[in-house]
Amino acid sequence: MIIEFLLSFLVLGLTAVMCSLTSGGFVWEFLEPVLLPGIIVILALMIFLSGYGKSFLKIFSSSKKIKETDLSGLKKTEAALNYSFKALALICFFFMIIGGVYFYLNFFDTQTLGPNLATIFCSLYYLAFFGMIIITLKGKIRKQIIGFMSEEAEPEKKIERSKKQIIFQVVKIIITIVLIFGLYYLIVCTCTANNSDASLLNIAYFIDLPGLIYIFIPGLLLLTISGNLKHFYKALKYALNNTRLSVSQKAISLNAIHTLQAILLLDGIMCTLGGYMAIMCNLEDKSALGLNFLVASLPLIYSLLINLILLPVESKISLLCDSE
Repeated sequence: MIIEFLLSFLVLGLTAVMCSLTSGGFVWEFLEPVLLPGIIVILALMIFLSGYGKSFLKIFSSSKKIKETDLSGLKKTEAALNYSFKALALICFFFMIIGGVYFYLNFFDTQTLGPNLATIFCSLYYLAFFGMIIITLKGKIRKQIIGFMSEEAEPEKKIERSKKQIIFQVVKIIITIVLIFGLYYLIVCTCTANNSDASLLNIAYFIDLPGLIYIFIPGLLLLTISGNLKHFYKALKYALNNTRLSVSQKAISLNAIHTLQAILLLDGIMCTLGGYMAIMCNLEDKSALGLNFLVASLPLIYSLLINLILLPVESKISLLCDSE
């Protein structure tokens, strides 16, 4: 899977560069000379101490060697990737919290605010960047594990629904969406204060083409690299057509959805942090800070909204399984 690893790194590297440039910053602002290699070395030592070292190194093997790996070996590699993501998250959160503590301890010393804030942002940025690579590789491994355990390849049949049931389902979806947006407006109006000319209730502020590109294109590319793009589209089709699924079809569909959900969330965090860092480096125009933070936050807002949309699809796939 060395090819998948390199392709994932390339996609995320290009995304990071383009996101930083369009935000007014530079990607090398996130290349902390001590923090980045330090996190990587600590993660490597944690993997070595866990006993998953040999299994983890399989991700750098060729695709042919991975295909020849037995089910037990694949499960160990998946466990190694799960462990590495948890370890990466704990390591990055540790340094982020330490940076936050020093940030507030030295709040009135302006010379220390920049380095401490950079530690906070960069720690979370590295978690998102390397986390997406791990999630992509895990999705690939998980797909192969399900393939080993799969016995059926095609859905059995569609669940017939009357026109009355279809109309009821559509009306239920519309009412739910209206209620969600109504509650959103109510919460924003009552729980926030805003004396500026800009209003988050204006939908025009949420339309940002670069933000959409940075979320959708890298997300779909990483899903393709993981080998789950086709299964994601199939999952959407199953949910739309109300197709009865086998246990293995449910597992592979949910794997595709979960992989995309995790990638989009981490991608949103990474792109938003890139925008925040660029804002921190361009604080001259105080009047534009609010709108700049809104624009920088849009990738994360998009990723959260897409994840919310995918949640009902995920539950629908679970309910369409034969055994349930």
